[in-house]
Amino acid sequence: MPRVNIAADAELIEELEQEAKKRGYTIYALTNIAIKSLLKLLKEGEDASVLENIVEYHRLSSSLDLVPVTSWYLENITRLAYEKDPKEYEKVCEGVGEQIGSYLKSKANDINDLMEIYNNIKTLMPIRDVQIKDSNGMVEFRIYGTGFSAISTLCAARIFSKIGESFGLEIKKVDALAGGIVTLIGKFSSPSSKLIT
Repeated sequence: MPRVNIAADAELIEELEQEAKKRGYTIYALTNIAIKSLLKLLKEGEDASVLENIVEYHRLSSSLDLVPVTSWYLENITRLAYEKDPKEYEKVCEGVGEQIGSYLKSKANDINDLMEIYNNIKTLMPIRDVQIKDSNGMVEFRIYGTGFSAISTLCAARIFSKIGESFGLEIKKVDALAGGIVTLIGKFSSPSSKLIT
């Protein structure tokens, strides 16, 4: 197969050469892997930027040791856990929120950085949308796509509350509606945590 020249920033090529050398790859092999992956996405109708989003999502899922399971499984396992011990179920959900919040806090300085991370990977997440309203110092987050049943949405509400708290959001009200809609209303504890709209 004939080889062709591909233009790229000199700094990127230098970094790529260093990484290839460390890992025992050739530049030829790495560029073919990258181009093949990008071509698959483009043929499926995706935007080229999705490749970067996948890399970011991979970092997140590896760091948090996420395990892919179906929503059907999650809905049923959450129902069973809730039926066995509702209070312990909510504590576990809060623990998940604290764990995710701690990780995200290490990656994002404030809520604005967090929203930037979300915007980069949202096409890969089950969360369909996050809407934010800021009114007189009170902030309302409405999160869609957080579960189907009231029980799984309750867990999502506990998780998102703890994530919000890790970014300085003093939660005043939480609503969890069956169908996967969570509303958090609160106030940021410090002016530096303020949301830029």
